[in-house]
Amino acid sequence: MKDKNLMIGIIACFAISVLFILVIVWEINKSIEHDKKVQKLALKAKQVDVEDNRDFSIFETTVGDDGREMILIPEGVFTRGSSTGGFDEKPEQEIYLDAFYVDKYEVSVENYNKFRKAANYVEPSVPFFQGDHAVLQTPNFPVVGVSWLDATNYCKWAGKRLLTEAEWEKAARGTHGLIYPWGNKVLPKRVNYAGKADGFEYMSPVGSFPMGRSVYGVYDMAGNASEWVEDWYDQFYYQTAPMMNPTGVEESKNRVFRGGSWDSRTVDIRTSKRFAATPGRKDSILGFRCGKSKKGAE
Repeated sequence: MKDKNLMIGIIACFAISVLFILVIVWEINKSIEHDKKVQKLALKAKQVDVEDNRDFSIFETTVGDDGREMILIPEGVFTRGSSTGGFDEKPEQEIYLDAFYVDKYEVSVENYNKFRKAANYVEPSVPFFQGDHAVLQTPNFPVVGVSWLDATNYCKWAGKRLLTEAEWEKAARGTHGLIYPWGNKVLPKRVNYAGKADGFEYMSPVGSFPMGRSVYGVYDMAGNASEWVEDWYDQFYYQTAPMMNPTGVEESKNRVFRGGSWDSRTVDIRTSKRFAATPGRKDSILGFRCGKSKKGAE
């Protein structure tokens, strides 16, 4: 009898142990499934683009002599430069600018051809380009292969001028020092830069990335084509520049261009990034847009 009860006890203990192990296994599986579900939802959330609900209608617009729309950038202070960027981007400072207008879009091949026809002007030229040169002649692509002087001549013909470097940066990043025109993170479908993930191997039609507009509603201030500005380049300029309407040094070897291009890395499409080139440089990454002072337009 005693042996029978012992056997029953052993079997009962074994059954309880098996049941306990099954409960533990079930709980572990339940936890794993829950974690997978959470990860799947998190991944799905990351893949959803945040809608652009900004109201750009609040900004005054005008039309230049070339028939192209321009946006008013209000007078006031903005944060220029970067404390974490390159040496020539430092120090990060607040700068005051008078109100000015900026082209809503980069100057396109079609726009530039109208100027060429009216002024009997030379064609853009790109000595080295890894793709089909026919791409460079696509009407709604930004014009590239133009020198600083070419860009200046177009803007004069259109009753405008090149933006100063400070004006370009304010139009690109707004008053709060954004790293990119749309915010502080690189997000999909907001910029045409290195690689084909954005849908374009080289340039893209101007205005193809509405989600990448700056806070003022200006298109393609990052990527697509880099843009000539008025200033001569000096890597030390920010250290001694005036805080009101800075226009760069009187003269140096190179002119400034900004914005990064279709061939740029993430670090090079930042709104504070500065580039320099000789005024006569022409290649497949360099284009431009124009601006004009509000005072001169009144």
